[in-house]
Amino acid sequence: MSQEILIGVDIGTSRLKAVATDLNLKVISEYAEPTPWKHEKNFSEIDMLLLAKTVIAVAAKAAELAGGKVRAIGFTGFSETGVLMDAAGKPLSPGLAWHDPRGITEPIIKELGDFEFRARAGALLNEIVTISKTLWLNKNYPESKKAKYFLSAPEWVAYCLGAEPVNELSLVSRTGFFDVEARKPWEEAIALVGGGKDFLARLVVAGEPIGVVNNQAPEVLRGAVITIAGHDHFTAAYYCGAINEGSLFDSMGTAEALLRTFKAPLTRDAIAELAAANVGLSCSVIADHYTLLGALPTGLTLERACSLVGVSTREEKIALGKAALAIDPNASAMRVVNDYHGLSVTNLDDAVSPAALFRATVEHLVDDSAQMISLIEKYTGKAQNVVIAGGWIKNPVIAYAKEKQFGSYRVSDATEAGATGAAEFAGIAAGAFKLKVT
Repeated sequence: MSQEILIGVDIGTSRLKAVATDLNLKVISEYAEPTPWKHEKNFSEIDMLLLAKTVIAVAAKAAELAGGKVRAIGFTGFSETGVLMDAAGKPLSPGLAWHDPRGITEPIIKELGDFEFRARAGALLNEIVTISKTLWLNKNYPESKKAKYFLSAPEWVAYCLGAEPVNELSLVSRTGFFDVEARKPWEEAIALVGGGKDFLARLVVAGEPIGVVNNQAPEVLRGAVITIAGHDHFTAAYYCGAINEGSLFDSMGTAEALLRTFKAPLTRDAIAELAAANVGLSCSVIADHYTLLGALPTGLTLERACSLVGVSTREEKIALGKAALAIDPNASAMRVVNDYHGLSVTNLDDAVSPAALFRATVEHLVDDSAQMISLIEKYTGKAQNVVIAGGWIKNPVIAYAKEKQFGSYRVSDATEAGATGAAEFAGIAAGAFKLKVT
């Protein structure tokens, strides 16, 4: 008999990634393709049928490369992008990227209120959350007003493979359609976009079986158990052993994601304060737990600093980091200010150099991270251990700065933690192993 394998799929902003593992989670094969966005200026949208077709092809290719029989398949990915469906399961509009600025917030403020939104949805009221994007789609794609259901991108692809329509708790927590603290649909928010009582589907937790791959799918995937593995950062943290209480997970990719998981609910005032600082509260991938997720444009800013001084390759970035270690951060008045849109450098003086700029950038970004963690720990207590993932932690000046920040930490060497974590949840759904809860 051929060996049984698990497929994990990460529906990412840049790439659609799939891994095939054995039942010990050893990666046998992997395959990826670019996410097929349609870009225009700073707008990014996607044909949801094309997204499903491409993701399914990527998963099938990973399975073919591995050989063996697919026992289960799990999906993780971003959450704010989703599909508005009619009763027959037909998409009524394109999906907007989570970072797409098209969103309408005024009706939310008027009808629900800024504080109430932050306290109930656990999110900052802006163009990122799904509800604001849906209001824009309602205005520009009138058919979308007739939507019967909403599914996030991972849930939509699973549905296209034969799963029942579901909303996994960590994904739906990021939409604005869900009362996170009460763990139930927020009826007033759903009514704002014309949705009815069935707008959100059956609520499930990550790793719950939701169907099997149907006979319209590629043959290599047919019959596999399907599950949703949750929000990509949460799934990665779970795989890296950092989704438990007492752990801080610091994922240093294009955005720096800071995660703390806990069980005791927070007050409405606390949830609203955290959301105002862009620290969102979500139901976790572990039942009866919550996870705080703070996001900073750390990797994006580091890339911009490197581009500014003509550094592009991994080797050049490592060399720049080594040179930056020799710089006294107090020797210059140079300052760096950043956000998702850009990077500003002020007070350039005689101490300026590529290494000095990089050191100043790192110091500034670590200070931002420390402030956000301080706010998180105001409500969760100090972390007992820290796990860091992502390529930037391998840069020597960043490793030094993080050691200074945390004292000690463990580096995860997982290269595709999201996709491999999705494979782990697939194994949970198939009964190959149990959920880890500590």
